[in-house]
Amino acid sequence: MQTSKTYFPKQNAIQVAFSPDRLEALISQGKLHAADFNCLDKKSKRTVWSMLLAAAAHRLS
Repeated sequence: MQTSKTYFPKQNAIQVAFSPDRLEALISQGKLHAADFNCLDKKSKRTVWSMLLAAAAHRLS
């Protein structure tokens, strides 16, 4: 997806929320990577790490 700088000025951060199922699907499909975002609390970070580990294990099997 390309965005035009004319319509979307660069910002430091945009806060969004995903359902856990959608986030897990994006990670497992390789459409979203750990380096692309930051977790805002410890519970979210633990959940995301579990998703990332599961996706990595699936790719190795």
